Amino acid sequence: MHRRHGGFGGGPAEGRPCTTHHLAKANLAAQQAQVIDARVVDDGDLVTAGGITSGLDLALWLVTHELGVAVAAGVESVLESEQRGVVWRRH
Repeated sequence: MHRRHGGFGGGPAEGRPCTTHHLAKANLAAQQAQVIDARVVDDGDLVTAGGITSGLDLALWLVTHELGVAVAAGVESVLESEQRGVVWRRH
């Protein structure tokens, strides 16, 4: 599975559900993105996070999704950080 990560300079989030840091949400909305108030938004091949600590949540979500809960629990232990919040996913 290929997933895109990173900034939105060219507008790849246009029409897509996503999130970003609260100070950048207006900019993201101006690029015609569907801004979701969540720490992590998973829209299949576009996965976004809302800020610095949300980036840890995104990483743990990807580990859980790709490698399973047991591996993610081990990563949480190494990072001394537990995933917070609910990941928004398209149904």
